[in-house]
Amino acid sequence: MSKTVYFLGAGFSADAGGPIQNDIIKFVLSNEFKRCFELNSKVEQARNKFILFIEKDLYIPKDLWNNIALEDIFTPIDRAISNGKSFKGFDVKELVNLREEFHYLMGIAIHYGVDHLDKPKGYIYDFAKYINLVAKERLKGIENDNIAIITTNWDLLLDNDLNRFVRSFSDNEKTEGRNRLAVVDYCCYISSLDEDEFIKPGLLALGRNGYNIKYLKLHGSMNWLHCPSCQRMFIKYDIKTMLSSTDYHCSHCKRNYQIENSSSVKLNSNLLLPTFIKDLSNIQIQLVWQNAGIELAEATKVVFVGYSLPSADFEIRQLLSKCIPNHASVEIVIYPGWNNSKTEEELIEEKNWYKSFFGGRIKSDKNFIVKTVPEYVESLNINR
Repeated sequence: MSKTVYFLGAGFSADAGGPIQNDIIKFVLSNEFKRCFELNSKVEQARNKFILFIEKDLYIPKDLWNNIALEDIFTPIDRAISNGKSFKGFDVKELVNLREEFHYLMGIAIHYGVDHLDKPKGYIYDFAKYINLVAKERLKGIENDNIAIITTNWDLLLDNDLNRFVRSFSDNEKTEGRNRLAVVDYCCYISSLDEDEFIKPGLLALGRNGYNIKYLKLHGSMNWLHCPSCQRMFIKYDIKTMLSSTDYHCSHCKRNYQIENSSSVKLNSNLLLPTFIKDLSNIQIQLVWQNAGIELAEATKVVFVGYSLPSADFEIRQLLSKCIPNHASVEIVIYPGWNNSKTEEELIEEKNWYKSFFGGRIKSDKNFIVKTVPEYVESLNINR
């Protein structure tokens, strides 16, 4: 059996308006961002705290702000929280609240880039269509487990398109009087935020002679909320619940323990932001990472799209190094630069970066695909 695992980084969504990490801070600190959200007091307050933290607590002068890495902002906060110690003028509780506000601010920046900038998004729909067509091979037999997606992205562009395809299948089956089900499978234990009958575990879809599309989001998602009490993960499509002004609470804990809308069961966002101290304690995130390792271990081909393999992602580098089989082929989609502006020397240097990590899994230069993401998606056999 052959299995292809697609590994998507921030560059996958860049053509659709998704900002890459280094651009998020620049945008948040820009006058454009300030103009866009000057009427939103919550955003303005979070932005002011963000600037004050950089200027006062990290002691970075304004002329160097464009060079700041997200890791250098979140790592000292996360280290202090994990050690139960204060940082500068913040105690641990204040740091937790500060990090939550900064999470919200990063989410707003991504939301603006994806939803408000006039960028083409059709290639993401086409990619979802291709993935759905391949995943439907499961209908021919349970052994046809031949595709999975792993991503570091938080945005919902691909989630929503995949959901539309599987929902259309499930609706048609229901109309025909059959009971088959298809789902987007986040490969962790999920619950529906609003009792959506089509948000079900992947194993249930297979048990009903349907299929699942494995979509593993290593760094969390903007439509995931988790309960601090029972650790359930609640999801909803087509809405970035982490940015909602509504406070959601765990329906299971409220019912089971007769708890009102208490902070003890208030649902929280769970994005893993760029930091050298990633909090992987949430049981659902642990399941995602464990299952990502299994998918990689079963792969005969791993295709990296929009992922630069940064040194800061040492947990991911460990995952890839440990789990990708020696016999698996590795393909890398390399961005050619604006209007093919990258020089041959730059492309060689970038290729060598991947070769030094993946070694013999990259057999030749044929394993490198120098195309934009939309061009690469267009080259797939969408109507197979």
